[in-house]
Amino acid sequence: MLLNDNTWSSQLIALKVKVKNFVKNYLYILVANIVALYLALAGWNYYDVRYFISWHDEYFAVNRILEVYTSTSKVAYPPLAVLIFTFTHLLAVKISSNVIAWRLIDKLPLIISFNAVYFILRKHYGKFASYLWLLNFVAYGFIYAYQFDLIMSLFILLALLSIERNSYRFYALWSTLAALIKYPVGVIVLIPVIDLFKKRNYKKLLEYLLIVFSIAAIIILPFFVVNPWAFIEKVILFHAKRPPQQMSIWAIPVYLAKYDLSILPGIINTLWIIPFIIYFIYMLYSAWRDAGEERLHYYTKYMVLLISGFLVLSKVSNNSYFLWLAPPLIVFISMVRDSNIQLAKKLSILYLLAAFTVTLLFGIVAILVQLVAGYPVFMFEDWNWVPMDKFLVEGLGYAPFDYLYLLVLFLRAIPPFRETCRSIAAVHYYLLIVLCIIYNVSLAYFIYIARKSTFTSTGSKN
Repeated sequence: MLLNDNTWSSQLIALKVKVKNFVKNYLYILVANIVALYLALAGWNYYDVRYFISWHDEYFAVNRILEVYTSTSKVAYPPLAVLIFTFTHLLAVKISSNVIAWRLIDKLPLIISFNAVYFILRKHYGKFASYLWLLNFVAYGFIYAYQFDLIMSLFILLALLSIERNSYRFYALWSTLAALIKYPVGVIVLIPVIDLFKKRNYKKLLEYLLIVFSIAAIIILPFFVVNPWAFIEKVILFHAKRPPQQMSIWAIPVYLAKYDLSILPGIINTLWIIPFIIYFIYMLYSAWRDAGEERLHYYTKYMVLLISGFLVLSKVSNNSYFLWLAPPLIVFISMVRDSNIQLAKKLSILYLLAAFTVTLLFGIVAILVQLVAGYPVFMFEDWNWVPMDKFLVEGLGYAPFDYLYLLVLFLRAIPPFRETCRSIAAVHYYLLIVLCIIYNVSLAYFIYIARKSTFTSTGSKN
């Protein structure tokens, strides 16, 4: 009997140790998932999501999904984004008629991607890298709002991991899939082209290009052939016609003009393309010159350079785009940490500052103060002022999450608070300029450090 008691006691102690170690190792990801789950349930950006739902209701549900680009609805995304949402929303409406349940099911690809990035970073690049990911405010912001960029984060990281495993085939797969959600990130598809061509590995290069074009054709052509012009107009020309906006340095004159494009010279809409093209030509030449460096460093370095360059120089640099940069930048910081921990700390602080700037600070300045003031919110997507109370109610106005809207109404009802927000709203253009400068200076520093980096470390595992 004593032996059994001792055995039971030993097992209990062992169990306690296992639980303690589990909590110690996974407490942060558990807390992060609680936050992510709450945000997933709490609401979404109904202004955008209403279009996503229309893809399902008006086309996918009636077996006309290939015609979605011929619709009057906004479809400014390549087909993979459309397919991801419509398939998950089909599952959502099959399971439940409750909107809160829809939110969770529709956002499952985002939550899965968020967790997958964490565990990949932790396994291959260490706890430090995984914690940087958990501290990325942008990820949580777009789990709430709903955007596809978190899925792209996973695909970009998987592409980078493929290179570490010397698999150009899987790099072709993951980088192409990322570009089929939002095409500008397709610039990373070019890195192996330069690398393999410089090495004169024409057989592998041909195989790589065949995979890229095959995947792209399989997903794009069924939609494209229905109406080629409609597809081009919605996916490409829509973005080409957009004025400079959000975190782009080219948006600074727009903020100075208080969104009034009529007082700005028309060239402001096209001037950006000159430094943009010069930068990318130089970076592709630089990639050619540097081909032959340690492989993981080479690909990480040029992912950071190309994506950061796009974020800085493109006339459209939306908040969610930072999620494209986050995985390769975290891997880069992890590699820097092996040889220069002080520089890694500086890069980490700037990474966190950039994430904080494009989510919480931008959200407060551009949205929250307008709501509390009772003013409309400027929507860059459609370039107009929109009374957001209706969309706020649609986005989160379901019990038990409607208290968030009630909180906005409560703050609005407090005269000193409301008037303070109105004062901030009156000068919010200039505050957005400050945020643009902070964000782009951070990105420029990432470019500077990545450009001059020559180390060959494979990343920290600590």
